Amino acid sequence: MSEQTTPGTTPPAEAPPTTTAAKIVLALQAVGIGVVIAIVVSLARLAQHPEFQAFYLGLDQMRTPLIAGALALVVVIASVIWIRPKSRTVLTAAAVLFVLFLGLKSVLRIESFSGGMVPRFAWRWTPTAEEQFAEFQSQHAAEAAEATEVATGIDVVARANDYTTFLGTSRDGVINNIALETDWSAYPPRELWRHPVGLGWGGFSVSGDAAITQEQRGEEEAVVCYDLKTGREEWVSSNPQRFVDTHGDGPRANPTIVDGRVYTMGALGQLSCINGANGASIWTQNTLADPASQNILWGMSGSPLVVENRVIVTPGGAAGRAIVAYDANQGDELFHGGDDPAGYASPALVQLAGQMQFLSFNGAGLRGFDEQGLPLWLHPWLTQGESQRVNVAQPIVVEGLGEDAANVGHVLVSSGYGTGAALLRISHENDQWQVTEVWRNRNLKSKMSNFVVQGGFVYGMDNGIMTCLDVRTGERQWKKGRYGHGQILLVGDVLLVQSESGKVVLVEATPEEHHKLATLAALGDKTWNHPTLSGNILIVRNDREAAAFELPLRQANDVAVNSTPQP
Repeated sequence: MSEQTTPGTTPPAEAPPTTTAAKIVLALQAVGIGVVIAIVVSLARLAQHPEFQAFYLGLDQMRTPLIAGALALVVVIASVIWIRPKSRTVLTAAAVLFVLFLGLKSVLRIESFSGGMVPRFAWRWTPTAEEQFAEFQSQHAAEAAEATEVATGIDVVARANDYTTFLGTSRDGVINNIALETDWSAYPPRELWRHPVGLGWGGFSVSGDAAITQEQRGEEEAVVCYDLKTGREEWVSSNPQRFVDTHGDGPRANPTIVDGRVYTMGALGQLSCINGANGASIWTQNTLADPASQNILWGMSGSPLVVENRVIVTPGGAAGRAIVAYDANQGDELFHGGDDPAGYASPALVQLAGQMQFLSFNGAGLRGFDEQGLPLWLHPWLTQGESQRVNVAQPIVVEGLGEDAANVGHVLVSSGYGTGAALLRISHENDQWQVTEVWRNRNLKSKMSNFVVQGGFVYGMDNGIMTCLDVRTGERQWKKGRYGHGQILLVGDVLLVQSESGKVVLVEATPEEHHKLATLAALGDKTWNHPTLSGNILIVRNDREAAAFELPLRQANDVAVNSTPQP
């Protein structure tokens, strides 16, 4: 019997059949709502955890785009739920986005990350750093073989103003007795050589004619010697090991050259002593018994310190191994002490509060050890959580603050990830050590860059931007110059800045204002490595290439101008 309808009324419209696509969309909407709620609840809980807070700070410059992306995703999901577009529209948009993603993925690769954790992309058809170096090696294989056959040993005897260890003789980044010409338009630097090198994140050390660095060459970690003025490879000393990390494979530390011998720390903790004239191995020691479990997140980075007949390193990794000394000639272990985990700074020997001591900015904080490795004092300084402990920038002893140096000393420390800087007062009275903070703030956050002190002011990179602070008070004098997570040397009254972008910049060391003096397009890619200035020869490198420049000297140019015949 057919349905009856009342005259003058409209029959009810039949509900459209539910299609499979519509069911999928409804299911996706339900899942989307659940995912959003779950994420919000999880983030609310995680935000209370110290390790999550450390992770969030570690995202650095990526925090803003990630938050913006998450909000955009929430808006899209909310819009779909509220507007309820046709299932065909949703599926079409999803397909277009998926195809676009695959297209970009097929032509781009993540080459690396900047110091601010921003991914750096490259076309997939361009050579990687290792491919570029392999091509260079194959092209120059005959030259290298010929050089090896006729090599009689390079002159590695140190000369005045050589750069034989990390950040110079005092490990404070200060280069004395050199007056650089700052007018590079009238007196441009002269390029001496340039060529690809193996992966690596340390710089060069120079003694005599030898410029020595560490590189990753395939599956071998290599110490490589080049001729200072020509860039010709003189010798290679290799070990079959490779440290792997998403931010870049390979060794991290600078070599140390003393009395013709080269001392190096590999990223996996292998300490080596090499004949600087010909590359012959003299001895090796594994400072970490089990690198797989004892190494720190980004690999051993501290450069060896050679004091008299001792090689001092700070590997951590086990109880009693915060500081270890080896015999410089034979490699025998002399002493070890302290239980602190390792950091990324290098040990230094300093005179502090009337006592010579080893200074170590390690995973626990700033520690003083006596000359036999016994812990004297500790100022806790935890950066990026218990699991990472990212103390990198070299601590600097600050003098001339008006207190009795026989009993009181001052050290400036800084780290990134929102931590900041502090001036520490270390006193030693009645056989008691005491450490207090004169000031502490976030005006200088040295994530991976070193800083320098001159005339009562500190110059460094505050999360990638050059900053000048009054060292007595911590007050900011100026903040300008986006050089990224680069490195700094103080050369007389000039700051020589190796920017993260690869450029070298001269900046006047003055608290009055940021005054850029000159710029040199030295390298063309991400550069975290420390520059080297030996005399007036500047050597720079990154994980792709190295280059050397002869920098003009102020005195030489003054003489040249004054000796020009007058008409």
